[in-house]
Amino acid sequence: MEIKSLKRDSANAEAGQWVSDIPGMGDVRLKVRGFSSPTVIAIRSRKERAVPRDDRERDGSLKPAVAMRIMGETMHEAVLLDWDGFTNEGEPLAFDRALAKDWLTDPDFSAFADAVAWAAQVVDKGLTEDKEARGKPSPKSSSGSSNGEAKSKG
Repeated sequence: MEIKSLKRDSANAEAGQWVSDIPGMGDVRLKVRGFSSPTVIAIRSRKERAVPRDDRERDGSLKPAVAMRIMGETMHEAVLLDWDGFTNEGEPLAFDRALAKDWLTDPDFSAFADAVAWAAQVVDKGLTEDKEARGKPSPKSSSGSSNGEAKSKG
């Protein structure tokens, strides 16, 4: 194994990157930090340390419902930075932090939380879009992606 393959770009994980081609999310793109980002780790650790004893198992680990709540809150506060491609009754839906919090902490929207988590793992692995596209949402009427490949509408 080539040792270079183990190195990741921690600055990109902290800054956040646009991730597309998210399973089950159509044309939606999410701008997220990786779970390995120092900001994400600090917020999640702070929340976990604040959990009282009655919300922990006998071994000190978090009860499942508490762990899920903290993960949703962490993704809202530190992981999800923006979105592109959501619509509401056919109209583009601008990024809304309050709506993101609702979706990330509501078990009925677990598919959205799963998509954010998947995107964060992509950022951690360094598998995001090319550097020119980072930080810029794609044009709404574009027929292709920023790397020159045709985008299928299926």
